[in-house]
Amino acid sequence: MANTLEVMTAVKIENTTRATCERPETCPICGGGRVAEFLVAPDRFHLRKELYRLVRCSSCNAVWLATPPKAEEMGLHYTEDYHKGIMAGGEAAVASRWKYPRRRIALHKQGGAILDIGCSSGGFLSTMKGPSWDLYGIEMEQSTAERARANTGANIFVGDAVAAPFLPSTFDVITSFDVLEHVYSPRTFLTKVFEWLKPGGIYYAMMPNIDSWEARLFRTHWYGLELPRHLFHFSPRSLRYLMTELSFEEVCVKTPAESYMQRSVGYIFSSLLEKLGCAAMPQATLRTRSVPRKAFNKAMRLAVAEPFAQIAAIAGAGPSMEAVFRKPTEPRGPQGLSRL
Repeated sequence: MANTLEVMTAVKIENTTRATCERPETCPICGGGRVAEFLVAPDRFHLRKELYRLVRCSSCNAVWLATPPKAEEMGLHYTEDYHKGIMAGGEAAVASRWKYPRRRIALHKQGGAILDIGCSSGGFLSTMKGPSWDLYGIEMEQSTAERARANTGANIFVGDAVAAPFLPSTFDVITSFDVLEHVYSPRTFLTKVFEWLKPGGIYYAMMPNIDSWEARLFRTHWYGLELPRHLFHFSPRSLRYLMTELSFEEVCVKTPAESYMQRSVGYIFSSLLEKLGCAAMPQATLRTRSVPRKAFNKAMRLAVAEPFAQIAAIAGAGPSMEAVFRKPTEPRGPQGLSRL
C-alpha cells in the first residue's frame, strides 16, 4: 500500500519546480561526489502538497534536502501548532521524558555549566535545576524563550545558535535534542559546539536515524522525515564521520527503544483518506482523542510498536539516535575517514 503511494508521489515530481533543479555535485558533509536520489515526499505533518527531494551520499551515507526553503521562508513551515506540539512534548511527564538523557549525562558530568541548544520552553533544563548546574539555553522563538526563562531561571539566548555570543571553553555539557537535523550547516553548528565546550566536555544529542528499520519500512510516510523542517538526515555512520572530522571523540552512539510507528501509520491513513476524497486532519493540529481511539492506540503500541522498537534497538536500527561525543583534553588533528 505504501509502495503504491510512493510511486504516485514520484510521478508527481515531474510537475514540480523542485524536480527540475540540478542534482548537487558534492556532499555537504564529506565533499564526496557520489550523490544519488533518495526519495521524494511532501510535508505530511501539515498535509501540504509541495514535494521535496532528498538525496544521499554514497560515500558517507548522509541524506539531505536538495533544495531547502530559504532561511527567511522557513518560518512558514514552523507553524504555531508546531511550536505548541514541541512545547507540549517537552513539558509532559517531565521526570520520565528526560530520565534517560539525565542518566547518560551523569555518567560523565555531575555539574558545571550546561547549554541546551533548541531548549524550547525549558522542559529538559527544568530537570537540571539545582546548585550543581549553571543553566543556559538557545531558542529561536521569543515567546518560547521567555517561557523557558520563567520555567528554569536559565540564561536564554534568542536567535540562531551559531550567532550566540558564548566564549570558547565555556561549557561542561552541551545538549541538542532533535536539533542537528534542522540546521542549514551541521558542520558550522558543530564547530561552534566544539569551540564552546571545555576540554573534556561532552556533547549529548538525539536525532532521527535515517537508516532505521522504520525509515526503510515507511519510506515517504516515515514520521522522522519532517520535511522540509529536517534539512539533514543522519545515520550512525554519517554522524560518526562528521564528528570525527571535527576532532570529537566518540563516547557512544546507540539507538534507544523508541518508535515513530503510530505517527507513520497515521500518515498512511491520511494519504488513503485523501485518495478516497475524504478530509484528513493533519497531525500538526492538536486535538483531544476519543476513548476508543486512545484504547486502539494503546493496544497497537503494546502489541506492535513497543516489541518492534525493542528488537530494533538491540539491532542498532531504532528510529532515534542517542549520541555522546567528547572534546579531547589535548588538541589533535582531524581523523578523516578512519571510521568509514
